[in-house]
Amino acid sequence: MADLIVIPENRALARRPHLLGLPSGYAALLIMASLFLALSWDHYGAAVFVFAAGWTIGKAVTLHDPFGWELLWRGFTIPGRLRL
Repeated sequence: MADLIVIPENRALARRPHLLGLPSGYAALLIMASLFLALSWDHYGAAVFVFAAGWTIGKAVTLHDPFGWELLWRGFTIPGRLRL
């Protein structure tokens, strides 16, 4: 058993589970906005467009930086004086 090597977990390399390849909050907002357009106002074409455009933009952002949405939200919620 001398060949057994244990590699400790590194949280920086961990990936969070994503719905549709997007963070859960963004995916839920996108789905609810599309459903609202389609079911409440009968704008089915607009709902498909909003869903497709939102999914494309979201996938493009998370493709290069999986934590991009979380960093963007932190930028809005943390006061400017604390972000030096």
